Amino acid sequence: MRFLGAARRVPGRGAIAVAWFDLCETLFEVIVRVVYRLRVEGKGYVPRTGPAIFVSNHQSFLDPVANGCAVQDRQFTAIARRSLFRFPVAGWILRSWGAIAIDERRGEAESLRAALGELAAGRCVLIYPEGTRSEDGRLRPFRRGFMLLQRKSGADVVPMAIAGSIDAWPKGQRLPGLSGRVQVNVGPPILASELAGMAPDEALDRIRREVSRLLDEANAGLRRRTRGRWPAERPPVSAAGTPA
Repeated sequence: MRFLGAARRVPGRGAIAVAWFDLCETLFEVIVRVVYRLRVEGKGYVPRTGPAIFVSNHQSFLDPVANGCAVQDRQFTAIARRSLFRFPVAGWILRSWGAIAIDERRGEAESLRAALGELAAGRCVLIYPEGTRSEDGRLRPFRRGFMLLQRKSGADVVPMAIAGSIDAWPKGQRLPGLSGRVQVNVGPPILASELAGMAPDEALDRIRREVSRLLDEANAGLRRRTRGRWPAERPPVSAAGTPA
């Protein structure tokens, strides 16, 4: 049982919290595998020990569940916009997993301290550097704030990409649908020693390019599996939220 390895997987986390995360992850994994035929590629890249920052694209409220299935051996603390906690399903998932709320209007200092504490304890943090869900499935620009977390923590970055979750639960839809297919691709860790030799913008671009590559591969994998049915074609939307 994974719970027996809690000291390695989630050092310092309480037994009840670890067991609850595992229970939720197992339940949600069964659902997304049955309903959305979830496939995960590259799971072996997830480090077995030590702190790590999981960096992913963001398409849907299903993403924390899909990310959790991809890195199930290592529980994570998600960093999410405070407004997401208002949504019943997503808010409940985030709270039950001990997510860190970030409020850009009030500043990021408090959430940064909380995330640094998680990494200092040898645990993992999940962040969506696009800052919001994509409206067309394409990768949006990354915000620079999360690089401060990486620099201060000295943690390695594990890039991953989710394809298809936008079809299952697109932005603006109240509840998830029962159609669509989902795939998560995990890439090799980007070592802190490599990022330390780069300027912040260069490091940010390095991480984004890797997530973009993984997203292309995940989309291609879905098309092969579904003979082109998924992911659904959507007109491109600009970063401002209008048709490009």
